[in-house]
Amino acid sequence: MGTQIVAGEAEDPKFIELLNSVVRGVLLRSTPEELYVVQIDNWFDHKWLGFSGYGSVHFQFPAIMKRQDAAKHAFHQKKVTFPPFTPMRIMSQRHFERANDRYSEASTRTWPHSMKRQRSKLNLQKRIADVYSSACFVWYSSNSLTNGKASIMVYTVISGEVETWFASFNRENDWKIKMAKGESKRHVQGLLNTV
Repeated sequence: MGTQIVAGEAEDPKFIELLNSVVRGVLLRSTPEELYVVQIDNWFDHKWLGFSGYGSVHFQFPAIMKRQDAAKHAFHQKKVTFPPFTPMRIMSQRHFERANDRYSEASTRTWPHSMKRQRSKLNLQKRIADVYSSACFVWYSSNSLTNGKASIMVYTVISGEVETWFASFNRENDWKIKMAKGESKRHVQGLLNTV
């Protein structure tokens, strides 16, 4: 398949095997034209799923006070955007393109995450389906060896429709699914069994 992710020093090789199974399973089921794999510094939780960023919500005090103000608000939009991870948390980004039934690493003009620091509210307009018609984005947490926990988040775009899900894992004797959001544990377990 050509998309093998290799365990770094801080990664538990068994978790990376699970990650590779998930990637293979997602690619077999949806066959997107492009695949992006992003490694995030340390563990992240399900709150990142569908999170678009922070913006301002303007409100007006009662007329007698004659003033307006704004409050910071977390946004989860109907039109899915990239999760606004800070550039300091992006450890690596890889891009693969499909040719026939094989994916090969390729260069790209646009990465899912800018390596330049910017305001979160700019991400509110960076809708995935506006840019990609057939792509899969996989984010995974680093430091699984030390943490004993890990997370995977997947956004798949097919014909302008974006499906998203998140799964967290704990290492006991083996890695086990702790929770899934946006997809059932059973579905994620099926992906883990992809050869």
